[in-house]
Amino acid sequence: MSTSSMSKFMTQVKVTMAPFSPTSKASKIFLSRIITNDALAANPALKIVTSSHADVNKAPTISVTYKDGKTLELQTGDMKVNDVLRQVGKHARKLQEKEDASA
Repeated sequence: MSTSSMSKFMTQVKVTMAPFSPTSKASKIFLSRIITNDALAANPALKIVTSSHADVNKAPTISVTYKDGKTLELQTGDMKVNDVLRQVGKHARKLQEKEDASA
């Protein structure tokens, strides 16, 4: 599932990280993939909130709220970006299947 089709089922994405910490790499790449013209065109109402802090020992987090109200909280310090995308896309795929079944 592409990030643009994934973003269609999200209402809000919150990312908190220390931008210069090496553990924030997956969070930064995730943001760069979710803030694209295609992704924002698929869901112009998507609210993206970023928060940075200076504590490099504090784990970066991503919080995703989906259109059905479910919230996914991820500690991304030891995750690869593909793992993050897989976790975020898992519920989005379920919503896509539900939408396809009702159409």
